[in-house]
Amino acid sequence: MTNEITRSTYELHYFPIHALGATSRAILSIAGADWKDRIQSFETWKTEKQSTPFGSLPILTVHDTQGQDGTTTTTKKIPEADVIERFLAKRFGYLGSTSEEELEICIVLSQTITIHNVWVFRVVPASAMGAEVREKVLKVFLEVTLRNWILNCEKQLRINEGPHLVGEKLSLADIKTSVLMDMFLAIKGVDTHLNEQVAPGLWRLKKAIDTSPGYRAYRESKAFKEQDEMTAMKVVPQLEGFDLSKSHFFA
Repeated sequence: MTNEITRSTYELHYFPIHALGATSRAILSIAGADWKDRIQSFETWKTEKQSTPFGSLPILTVHDTQGQDGTTTTTKKIPEADVIERFLAKRFGYLGSTSEEELEICIVLSQTITIHNVWVFRVVPASAMGAEVREKVLKVFLEVTLRNWILNCEKQLRINEGPHLVGEKLSLADIKTSVLMDMFLAIKGVDTHLNEQVAPGLWRLKKAIDTSPGYRAYRESKAFKEQDEMTAMKVVPQLEGFDLSKSHFFA
């Protein structure tokens, strides 16, 4: 077919932190895609944000070379983290092989999206507030929200009888869940709530993701380690003891 894609390259435009770019970077690394980071400076963002579709990042730029002669290239820019993640997951086969599999993956994925939203819209803002508010919000998150999420994930992993949340293949639900675990494992004192004994299924899942050759190499890179440091500095600067190095036990 003359319109068949013969080569694709990707550029992810985002800040030097994990946050909303983490899952997309993981997908691209695991898939072995030809991709690069375009790091956005915090200092120039106020001016440059005006040129983005919604005044936000990340934005994924995709260059697809088509045709047998390889001379036709189409370019598309995709904004919004969730849209980027689903686009990449679909392209690399991480959203199932049928509409039924995709539905099941999305149902399981919804649990992780829910706790991610609690983290972003409740815990992260509270980390910049007074100590009393910060401690209260974090306590509820650890003892209620995180506990329920772990129970739901472990139940699903037992039902599926394997290292994956859905079926026998890697999915977006697996990747996003493992990526988000990094944030939770970095919280001071979380080990009493989230550990291998409490969540053996999640531990197996995280090991499968983190030791995937492409992603392991990225996690060991200088860029990833700098993102660890900048995430702690920029995202949760007042969260005492937040240490992303604690999430690298499979490296």
